[in-house]
Amino acid sequence: MDFVAASFVQSAADVQFIRSVLNGAKGGESVKIISKIENAEGLRRYDEILEASDGIMVARGDMGMEIPPEKVPLAQKMLITKANIAGKFIITATQMLESMINSPRPTRAEMTDVANAVLDGTDAVMLSGETANGQFPELVVSTMAALCQNAEEMVDADKLYNFLRNHTPKPMMGVEAICSGAVQTAMDSKAKAILCITTSGRAPALVSKFRPPMPVLVVTTEPQLVKQCRSMFGQVGILLKPSTSTSSEDDVHNLIEEVRAYCKAMDIVDLRDGDSMVVLNRRSVARDQALPYDDQRLVMKALVLGESGNPEIISTPRQMLSEGAQRTIIYHRSTKLSMDTIIDDNKYKYFTRKTKIVCTAGPACWDEANLGNLLDAGMSVLRFNFSHGDHAGHLQVLERFRKVCAAKGSTAATLLDTKGPEIRTAMLRDHKPISLEAGQSIIVEAVGAKYMEFEGYKEEGGETRIGLSYEKLCQSVKSGNLILLADGSISIRVEEITSDRELRGTVLNSKSLGERKNCNLPGVKVEIPVLTEKDVNDLQNFAAKHKMDFVAAS
Repeated sequence: MDFVAASFVQSAADVQFIRSVLNGAKGGESVKIISKIENAEGLRRYDEILEASDGIMVARGDMGMEIPPEKVPLAQKMLITKANIAGKFIITATQMLESMINSPRPTRAEMTDVANAVLDGTDAVMLSGETANGQFPELVVSTMAALCQNAEEMVDADKLYNFLRNHTPKPMMGVEAICSGAVQTAMDSKAKAILCITTSGRAPALVSKFRPPMPVLVVTTEPQLVKQCRSMFGQVGILLKPSTSTSSEDDVHNLIEEVRAYCKAMDIVDLRDGDSMVVLNRRSVARDQALPYDDQRLVMKALVLGESGNPEIISTPRQMLSEGAQRTIIYHRSTKLSMDTIIDDNKYKYFTRKTKIVCTAGPACWDEANLGNLLDAGMSVLRFNFSHGDHAGHLQVLERFRKVCAAKGSTAATLLDTKGPEIRTAMLRDHKPISLEAGQSIIVEAVGAKYMEFEGYKEEGGETRIGLSYEKLCQSVKSGNLILLADGSISIRVEEITSDRELRGTVLNSKSLGERKNCNLPGVKVEIPVLTEKDVNDLQNFAAKHKMDFVAAS
């Protein structure tokens, strides 16, 4: 696997623990960790989590239960902005095109939500049930791709670059200053692409941080790095043969010609004679040559391909749009927008989309044909939701996906999303739902690991009692706190802590409650480990074993 996503990360220590678990398994060292920010504690300690993580996910589902809903958009913008300034990739997730599970068209609000995430600065947008269980998985990916491409054309690259550079702490490290200068040079010279020759991915990550409007071509001999480019804004991974040399000027020249051919064949960017390109690579040094610090090895060059000033060069539709379409700006704040962006249905086809798309695997899309369709429509990363299924089933999907990627020459990445710690309601007597009435009293019991054995009930004219799997419930909440059940559809206000295992509450709305429903405790620091035994097993015996690219830690 390329990534793992971990749920409900609440501190840097959580991320460090996940890294130690991955490092303890063969192949886990190169898996990237994505921390999912889902509650108030994660927001409060975001700076330390961001520093410790490889990437971030704005997990708006649980976040919308844990903090007031009107604060979610503000949290999204804050999380994205800080990640942008830190140069860490960030994914925006949950209900982005939710209506397309059952409808071939998104709502107007969803269209705007996707565009706003791009304008906020997200590196990737994620689809969940839309591709896992929806009726139109291919259409939803192509819709997402079109929305992202159009939104990207609104971004004022110069203003965004200046904002990110001005807010980056000074003095910069040498390598970041060089990468910042490379982006400025590329914009000033109207370069068609920035080429990064790398084995670590450090330089291209810093280039992507400054959001260049042209593709960032990441050329490497590392297969996993090529796939991990799928999470970073604007990056296109190009895999070299392990024996490829880049030590001399002739080597770099030959490499550029290979890249030009590849980019044209894959319709990434048409690099013609006379076009400008910025190249970043490390100069080779003799084994016995000492440098004061490693950053001195990074070199930036501005090149003109072929013969400069060639009068025979003919502008392509892509070039004409990028050079002339923005002359009449009708909306200019932190973004830019011209009339043709709105009225030209095909304009986005002439641009290379930079925002990546994460799709969740599920029954609606995990056969070979549909996986191929999703790749063709624009999928960048396939997410495996380990809240469901087993290793054998996920492995079948992973093997099918890699087979399809190989057939299509795709470097799409894979992401394991951990089940993570969760709080569930216990079982109910005779497995029958109970009807809760607004204003009624209810006893909530902290039954811990025995929630599958405990049976809640509602007695006619008597007591109503339910169980929760969170053992430290009565030590964590206090009078006035809310307990939200079943995705927030049931609210219970805590009135009194009656013992170390029980509390009395008031039901705030009428609703039927079933078994094993999820629970959120907004504003409460939940004392549960970031990884369950299942998560540790999934990370070591699946993510690391099968060389996934990312994990998302809840």
